[in-house]
Order: sequence, then structure tokens, then C-alpha cells
Amino acid sequence: MSPLILLVDENEALPVIVHLLEQAGYQVGHVRYMSEGSSYAADHAVNMLLLNVDEEQGDAQGMIRTVQQNHPRVPLFVLTSSNDENHIVACFEQGAHDVMVFPFPPKVFLARVANLLRIFGAAHDVARVIEAGDLHIDHASRMVSRGGQKLELTPKEFDLLLHLAIHLNQVCSRQQILKDVWKHDYIVDTNVVDVYIRHLRVKIDKGQKFKMIRTERGIGYSLKTPPEVE
Repeated sequence: MSPLILLVDENEALPVIVHLLEQAGYQVGHVRYMSEGSSYAADHAVNMLLLNVDEEQGDAQGMIRTVQQNHPRVPLFVLTSSNDENHIVACFEQGAHDVMVFPFPPKVFLARVANLLRIFGAAHDVARVIEAGDLHIDHASRMVSRGGQKLELTPKEFDLLLHLAIHLNQVCSRQQILKDVWKHDYIVDTNVVDVYIRHLRVKIDKGQKFKMIRTERGIGYSLKTPPEVE
């Protein structure tokens, strides 16, 4: 199981971070308020807390201190748009284990995420290949095959399939798919998800006895693991 990273972002400014982490193979929880984060952490085995704070936020330092006190065994990574030295130092003083200032190089960010997880003993090699039955998804080379047959996907089809695979056997709502896969490149019209799902079904499920892409009526879609053949 890939490490689970919980992003708490009151400003909802970081959909790109969610996408970046998921592309790297991590599981990502995303909540807006720390109260929601505490409930989420109580119900899930969170391996890292990623907190987006600004110097101008009411009690940013108090929030960091509270998070650290409530979750002392979980690495706390703070992201901020302020490069003020006093603000950054205060983040560390209140319990942050690492701090990065926007904008930053994605590769450096991912390296520091991996480093914190390693230090806290939660790291392991994030699977280069996601396997679900006879479906293989290599998100480094962006190669997909099912039953040993290579499948040709467009970039957006691959991103959608990868999103479903990262949340294997979980229901993904249309709005969440739009937010995480299409980012800001969409109008509020969920039909685009349905269109791409139809494309994926032709390429992933056509001619297959077990249909992996499922419709969760009124909610969204999921990618199901085929049953083991005894």
C-alpha cells in the first residue's frame, strides 16, 4: 500500500499538488479545514500531513503547533507562499518538520516528501507499476496493457485511468475527477468525464469477460479489481 498523505488547504489553492502526488503513486486525502483533517486522520492511517498556510492567515503558527501536538508521530510538511524569514523560522519552531515556499520545483518537492517519509519510517518504493488483475499501468513510461496486450491511450485518457487506479475499488465522483484530472481546464460540465469514460471502456473492457470500469449511479465511476481465478 502506498503512503497516505493528507493535504489540509483552507485556500483550496493546491489541486496541482494533489495531482503531482498521485502521479508519483501516493494516496492523497484532501480536506479544507483542520477540523476535517483531524476526523480524517482519526479514521485513516495517515503517513504525512501536508499543511498549506500563509503568513496572513489568522493563527497559522497556532495551527501548526496544534497539528504537531495532536499528531506527534506523523511528519508535518508545511507549504507557504511567504518567503519571510521570521515566518519560516516560526513554522519550524511550532513543529513543522519541513517547509517549502511557493513556487518550487516539483522534483525537489517530491524528493523532500520521500525523505520525510523515509525518516519517519513510512517510506517504501512507490510502485512504478500499478497492477489490478491483468491490467498493468506504468506511470513512469505511461504504458498500459491488459492481458499482455498494449493499449494506446491519449494523455488525458491515461490520466483518468491512473486516477481511477490510484483509487482502486473506490468510488470517484465526477466533480472530484474533474478537479484532479482536468484541473482548471474545464467548464462546470461533468459530461466530459462521461465521454472519456466511454473511450476508456472501449480500450480497457471491450472483449473482456470482466468489465473493470464501473458506473456508480448518481455518484461517478470506479475501477474494480477482477476476481482471482482459482
